[in-house]
Amino acid sequence: MSEFVRFIALRYLLRSHKKGALSFISLISVLGIAIGVATLISVMSVMDGIIAKTEETVLRSSSHANVYKLVGSFDNSYEIVEKVAKIPGVTAASPVVYSEALLMAGTKVASAVVNGIDPKLYPGICNFSEIMRSGSYDCFADPEKCGEGLDRSGAQLQAVNDFLDEKHELHPVLLGSDLAEKLNAKVGTALSVIASKGKASINGDSAPASESFTVVGIFETGMYDNDSRAAFMRLQDVKGLIQTGDNVSFVSTRIENPGKIGEMRAVMIEALGGFPFSVQDWRDLHKTTFRFYDMQKTIMFIVLIFIVLVASFGIISTLIMLVIGKTREVSILRSLGAKKSVIVGIFMFDGTIIGVFGNILGAILSVLMCFVLQKIEFPLSKEIYSFSTMPVEMSVSSFAGVMLSTFLISVAVTLYPSLRAAGITPVEGLAHE
Repeated sequence: MSEFVRFIALRYLLRSHKKGALSFISLISVLGIAIGVATLISVMSVMDGIIAKTEETVLRSSSHANVYKLVGSFDNSYEIVEKVAKIPGVTAASPVVYSEALLMAGTKVASAVVNGIDPKLYPGICNFSEIMRSGSYDCFADPEKCGEGLDRSGAQLQAVNDFLDEKHELHPVLLGSDLAEKLNAKVGTALSVIASKGKASINGDSAPASESFTVVGIFETGMYDNDSRAAFMRLQDVKGLIQTGDNVSFVSTRIENPGKIGEMRAVMIEALGGFPFSVQDWRDLHKTTFRFYDMQKTIMFIVLIFIVLVASFGIISTLIMLVIGKTREVSILRSLGAKKSVIVGIFMFDGTIIGVFGNILGAILSVLMCFVLQKIEFPLSKEIYSFSTMPVEMSVSSFAGVMLSTFLISVAVTLYPSLRAAGITPVEGLAHE
């Protein structure tokens, strides 16, 4: 763009602001775009915060990748653990027995996902010391280290155990915070775990089995799905309950760099010799959640960009009034030999300036809005978003994406009034002079 075009465009825009009506419309246009940009960036920052918080929680409190055996029994889990642990980039590996069960504490009953873990190996997958809200992981790993206050009598479980014809001593269990709340359980509470499949009955079918446990710790990961359903028990206790023998469900692993999980997945499969082994990484394990958030973010962007689009019509109004007011000047420029492209450039530059000012002001407002949201800790429904407060994360990509989209819209809406101005002939503006 030539210096001449910029000079004329700025002169038209600044001189026109002396007229009250045009100045007011220009101000409305700038504010409209600013509010649209601020709203859009703030919403994108909230969605980025939710995605980042979910990813952080998943990577902190759960397995990065699980190794499955697709065919045959998985009875050589410790051999696989040893192989996987030797792979560069893998920091920990542990066998897990996974099953669904009913938990009963007094008159309270809740369904749960039972994870049988190796107390010595699994802390390498999930550092329980960081997520324990009450109780002790040491007590879980070694019941002999448990302090006073644990109910070891099992009297409240007698009715259930008599019904299922099971009589066992109490074993340690860790409960998610929301699951513990459902059961009205705390550290020291005795409960019964009822599995649908256990010991074989007289006719050879698998019969329900019950085992008595004591709550030795309550954890909180920040993920509602985990906190409301997960229960951790010692590997041998779960094997004894559901009669799996030496078989496990999978081997959990932790990766040094979760961002390179795709490469590590291929390396792990190769190290294990391929089929019948398969590896499912954290992205696959939680893909439904992340797809939902990505889709929600896209939908919100599409809906909220219409705020900017509507606000940009103010630019059209401003330029049309400017064209009408500058008809004489445009005719003089055309009579002096100015090309249509020069006239188009002048008015497009004016409209773009309005859009850029609105864009910058909107970005500043969005930063302030994000800081306010971070300070007030806006409450969220934990059952829906897994968090109790709204996370906010300002990212360069969101700012750049919104501001670029707004800039392109601002430029696009200047085309009609600019082309209309370029269509003015010398005769039109000077006919009455």
